[in-house]
Amino acid sequence: MKNIYKKKLEKAALLLREVFDDFETEGAADFDDYGTRLDDLAGEIEDILAEDEDRKNSEGEGEDDDDKNYEIE
Repeated sequence: MKNIYKKKLEKAALLLREVFDDFETEGAADFDDYGTRLDDLAGEIEDILAEDEDRKNSEGEGEDDDDKNYEIE
């Protein structure tokens, strides 16, 4: 995933968490209606970012494994 997309997703998750926290702090009626959904959305976005990072790390490890098969004399 491009870095620009990652940054936008990170920002979106952060903003959703801020709105969640604001609703919770104020004890707003909106918290009952939307609080859980906002928290879940932020979690889903964070899961996407974690999956992308895991995929990137596993691809990088695969390249290192290929290099280990060669011996240098």
